[in-house]
Amino acid sequence: MKNFAVFVSALLISAGLFAHPDEPIPSDPSSYSWHTVTVVDYKPGTEESARQLIEKFESASLAAGTASPVIHWFETGKYDLVITWNLDKSPANDKWTWSPEGEDWFNALVAQEGSAEAARKIQDEYSALVASSVTNIARKAK
Repeated sequence: MKNFAVFVSALLISAGLFAHPDEPIPSDPSSYSWHTVTVVDYKPGTEESARQLIEKFESASLAAGTASPVIHWFETGKYDLVITWNLDKSPANDKWTWSPEGEDWFNALVAQEGSAEAARKIQDEYSALVASSVTNIARKAK
């Protein structure tokens, strides 16, 4: 029992040493670059279909002259893909709206696919391939 008490005490002390304090709130949001980071887990057997749809989305970005996200495909772990988008400004207290670039991208997707209905259809097809995803906002000091 004494050994167990020593072990628990050591565990609690080490937890205190490695605990992170609350993350500070930036005093000047413009001193950071802001990003969304999304990890995606596709339904089994759908990764190739997702890749083909992503190529269509990237083609629309190229046609619209809009930025594309940084994409990395995982080889290990729960998730299949991580997507990182650069944000133009701090997301604090922003309401989500389509940016002008997002509208340009969607219009290019419509032109590419032939109609708004067809563009929404491939977006829905992509969404149907996703088992789960998590999106977070990250910042990086400039």
